[in-house]
Amino acid sequence: MSHVFQQFDMQWQAERQARDEVVALLMDDHQQSLLAFRQYDRLRTSADAASREAQVRRICALVTLHATLEEELFYPALRRCPDVGAAELRLVHEAEVEQLVVRILMAQLRRMEAQDTQFDPLVGVLSRYVEHHVKDVEQGILPRLNQVASLGWQQLALDLQRRREELLSKWATELQGDAGMQRAPLDASVASGSASGSVASSGSSSAAPGAASRLQRSSAPGMDCTASRVNRR
Repeated sequence: MSHVFQQFDMQWQAERQARDEVVALLMDDHQQSLLAFRQYDRLRTSADAASREAQVRRICALVTLHATLEEELFYPALRRCPDVGAAELRLVHEAEVEQLVVRILMAQLRRMEAQDTQFDPLVGVLSRYVEHHVKDVEQGILPRLNQVASLGWQQLALDLQRRREELLSKWATELQGDAGMQRAPLDASVASGSASGSVASSGSSSAAPGAASRLQRSSAPGMDCTASRVNRR
């Protein structure tokens, strides 16, 4: 009997570590997107139009990459999990609607030039939507998953990393941006403080070391930033 309990404990520990890897990956994406907006703010008054447009393309790449991972893998995993309740699923639906609006805003931005009078204001609106999404996920969804063991965290962590590598390979150009803007290691940037602080402050375990490898600069799938259908299962 003790052997059975030991196996169960080892499995639970592995699932918890994988959960921390998933949380670290999502929160790192959030931080990189918010950082890209702050970098654009510094370029707003000092950089030429081409640099500002390049940074907006990079913002679109970062946000689209993250949205693709959530829409293709994270949200469907939540829907399949029997331990995820109606309240959590409602938050997932709201997050999907937010991402749909974000994609529409990005599509508009990519058709504009930096000299357009609405360019900077539209970047500001996009930034606020992304910040709101970060808050909803980090304060609303992730803390509710701390004790959910039946999600299949190990498989989800593997699928997210595999899909990320595919998207990074496909979208390398857009994510290059300024040569001086280097992406921080995933397990280090999570601690830098997001719009909601951190999931750890809401009771989650700290992210496991080596939660993901250093992300390369590359373009993300769906880089046309066109609106996608909201998945209503």
